[in-house]
Amino acid sequence: MKDLRGRNAIVTGASAGLGVFVARALAREGMNLVLAARSVEALEKVASEMRGLGVKAIAVQTDVSDEVQLQRLVERSMSEFGSIDVLVNNAGIEAFCRFDEISPADIRRTIDVNLLATLLLTRYVIPHMKQARRGHIINMSSISGKQGPPFASVYGASKAGMIAFTQSLRSEYHGLGISASAICPGFATDGGIYEELRQKTGKSVPWYVGGTSSEAVARAVVKAIKSDRADLIVNRPTLRGLFTLCSLFPRIGESIYRIASRKYLERVADRHK
Repeated sequence: MKDLRGRNAIVTGASAGLGVFVARALAREGMNLVLAARSVEALEKVASEMRGLGVKAIAVQTDVSDEVQLQRLVERSMSEFGSIDVLVNNAGIEAFCRFDEISPADIRRTIDVNLLATLLLTRYVIPHMKQARRGHIINMSSISGKQGPPFASVYGASKAGMIAFTQSLRSEYHGLGISASAICPGFATDGGIYEELRQKTGKSVPWYVGGTSSEAVARAVVKAIKSDRADLIVNRPTLRGLFTLCSLFPRIGESIYRIASRKYLERVADRHK
């Protein structure tokens, strides 16, 4: 989908953090927006900003863990704009905790919000894309989905699931005008889950792990749609070589990744209780 002008997109988790940057990037490409999140007031402010960029934008209060609200989101999108050309599954929550201490309720909520909501919302959107023979799904995964981090097993599992889901969609709908991409950001320094962790714990990610910016993630979303990229790792350093090493030589890659991330994430888990 090379030209996005006049197309329509749903962006979940659009009231703050990465969602705002993604919405802004799509608006600059001329896309009309359906912005979804739980906070109506914050959503309306973002919608107003997007309209100021010359596109149509509506705010739809949505708790992505509620299937009925997901159905209503799709129905409202179709009634307002008549088509859904892009879906950005961005809503997500973190779960940095020792696995033997995380509550079953938190496990379920993390999977519900990060993974199940992605599956269900995409399920309701795909038939409309199929009928129009065009559409692109963006699943906001994480580098944690590429290699499961210590002290974030549930979060990593949910993000890995998003990557596998993206791969399945690409194969299943190949040739039908529908595709999907997984965006895998590192530690975003100016928005998103990792910035919230830094503020709560007072700890920054080690320099050798690197990071990214919300603006870079938003640019990656546009690039993925236009060039139909299967996945994009958004981090400096890229870490793609490390993940390739983890795949080819699991024990060596695991050891390097553990050494790089364990100390920091253990402190996050302990301070984030």
